[in-house]
Amino acid sequence: MKICDICGTYNSKENKYCFHCGNKLLKDNICPLCATLNEDEATICSNCGSPLSTFTIESFDILFSDYYREQLANFDLSVMEYYSILNNIFNKQAFTPIVGTTAKDKVLDIASKFAKCKTKSRGVEFGANMGTTLEYDDRLDDSVQIATIIHELAHCLLFKIILNVLCEAFDVKTSKTLESFVWFFLTFGELEIMFEYCAHTVEGRFIPYGYQNYGSFNNLVRQSDISEDNLELAIILGNSFANEIIVYLEKYIDDDLRNLIKIQYKKDSTVPKFDSIELETNQCLDLDLKNKQLIQLLNVIFDEATLSRNRDELMFIKEGLENF
Repeated sequence: MKICDICGTYNSKENKYCFHCGNKLLKDNICPLCATLNEDEATICSNCGSPLSTFTIESFDILFSDYYREQLANFDLSVMEYYSILNNIFNKQAFTPIVGTTAKDKVLDIASKFAKCKTKSRGVEFGANMGTTLEYDDRLDDSVQIATIIHELAHCLLFKIILNVLCEAFDVKTSKTLESFVWFFLTFGELEIMFEYCAHTVEGRFIPYGYQNYGSFNNLVRQSDISEDNLELAIILGNSFANEIIVYLEKYIDDDLRNLIKIQYKKDSTVPKFDSIELETNQCLDLDLKNKQLIQLLNVIFDEATLSRNRDELMFIKEGLENF
């Protein structure tokens, strides 16, 4: 039996997540530092003395060790494992009532179930995000705030998905060190374009037709030297993630709430421009193929992150995650 360290519930040895609270459970007592297999009831590695039951990766030296490099290189993310990860992220709050009197209040309440939400009142950006924290400018019309919150929430959710995939691959719990690598991954080179496209597509699903705005995505494309072929791949991968997030968010942002959002846009008397609607696509990757591509990309960027020239950037990201 495995005892959940969050709620104390006894789970069967086969469980990967606590059936009561959804907390990730370690599969086996394999030491993440020396790879020694310990007895099920052991809490300390019999070989090197490292803790086993609630292990987190607290340093980049440990994260970029040969052990974790091999773990990721040999990781095969099955469709069932991926659905378990998605269910664990989205279903924890499935039965929590949505509160609020306005469309914006309700959308903000939904976002707060998955991310830490903060207001901002400086700068030209409508919103920002880092890790599982998002910001939105409350000086904007409610309709624009709604779109901004959904957009930044999509960023946070994709961040959570990648983070949980790595927790599964490494059989650890999350830490700021691991989160730093995830942020490095999602903002590395052309992957940042994919990251932004995903957020715009999720946002576009829940606001009225014609108000879709891929402005920040277009800016990233203009600033890069990405080829047409790689741009198409980034769009398809981003759209694949977006469609998964949309399916789950539709349980929260349902038809009734979407109608309230439409009414809010009419109240704010904003005029649709229709200039970004053509950037939407139906192209998606088969889930098994997408998972394989994701693991391949994680391995490539993992190797890049291990280089000494990137250590300062990773430390900067870690500090940003702690202070954002």
